[in-house]
Amino acid sequence: MFRKIVSNLSFSPALITQVGFYAHRLRQEEVTRRMTVVFVALTMVVQSLAVFSPPDSANASSEQDLIRGGVQNLEDFLIRYDKNTDDIRDIYTTLGITRDEIVSAKAGSYNSKDDIYSISRYGQYSAEQGETSFSYKRSSGGDGVRFVSPLALSDTSDTKKRSGTTYDAWIGQSSKLGWFAVTKSNASIATKGYPSTVTPATTMATSSLLKTITARNLSQNASVDTSTAKAFDKVSYTISVKNTGTKVAQLPLTVNIADALEYASLVDDGGGEFSTTTKTVTWNTVAIPAGSSEERTFALQLFSSIPATPTGTSNANSYDCKMTTTFGTSTQANVECPPVKAVESIIGDFPTIGIIINIVFSSLLAVTVIYFYLRTRQMKKEIRLIRHNINTGTI
Repeated sequence: MFRKIVSNLSFSPALITQVGFYAHRLRQEEVTRRMTVVFVALTMVVQSLAVFSPPDSANASSEQDLIRGGVQNLEDFLIRYDKNTDDIRDIYTTLGITRDEIVSAKAGSYNSKDDIYSISRYGQYSAEQGETSFSYKRSSGGDGVRFVSPLALSDTSDTKKRSGTTYDAWIGQSSKLGWFAVTKSNASIATKGYPSTVTPATTMATSSLLKTITARNLSQNASVDTSTAKAFDKVSYTISVKNTGTKVAQLPLTVNIADALEYASLVDDGGGEFSTTTKTVTWNTVAIPAGSSEERTFALQLFSSIPATPTGTSNANSYDCKMTTTFGTSTQANVECPPVKAVESIIGDFPTIGIIINIVFSSLLAVTVIYFYLRTRQMKKEIRLIRHNINTGTI
């Protein structure tokens, strides 16, 4: 249109009105282009801060971590390993991983879909889902217990179930264990398949015990499987142990409620003792005759305001809008979370874009915006020259 008006001005001077109209539109367009450049520049500043100085996660650590909050680099991990922080050296030694093999590990990543098993501090799944426990000798004396479960169980969204989750780690090779990885976010050991160097902690004393847990939403008078817990709802849990053997079994009853306490508080311990350190409810040792069973009941009440805390970085089951409790079997109570958690879930399903792609895309966007702004300024200048030539009689 611009070229058509200019080429016909010498034949039809009346077109000068259209030139004036076009000049007015260019002024408006220049303002728009200038504002676009400003906002793109501000966007690039914010994006550069996010890329080169990423924010810390609001939920970067979990009680499930072998080392709370994970480790920043391999040197940091080795310092904790030498100090045996949280029995980390004892656990790695039990699995058959030496210090030299850790030192030789290289930075890399692995995906939860690759038949990966991971070590955690507490149990969070049932035996039917593939979780087992193993014991290890503590340097300070006594035995400790840690849990092994398929890492794919933490992939709860549809996208993650299809493509898995990628974890940054140090990848190494052990002469006894084979392939292993030290996960950066929680210092956990990842193995391909169940670790062959440990034996599940199942003995004759416990193999004849059938443990189950059930839960019911008392406020809604419905099972947690068919209801969604809301603020102030009261949920009752019942744990049961049945002795299917032929001898009397004696054992303490202990259930970990750490995951459920993210959305609720313990209001009735059912005669047990609650530990604020381990987040467990424990009852005294009971004697269960052959063929008999024992039950214990406790209750939680949801907070008045459901937290919108993002899903955990090191533990995908943390703040996932589910209250998961395990005692032999596993039960999940869905929680009615704030709408912002739905947004988090959608964003979490987006593909991960690397820093290089971000920089390239931002650069192309900036070049495109600047080009159109400079083009508008050039056309505005040309219009001004044309109007000047018309007023002086040159055209």
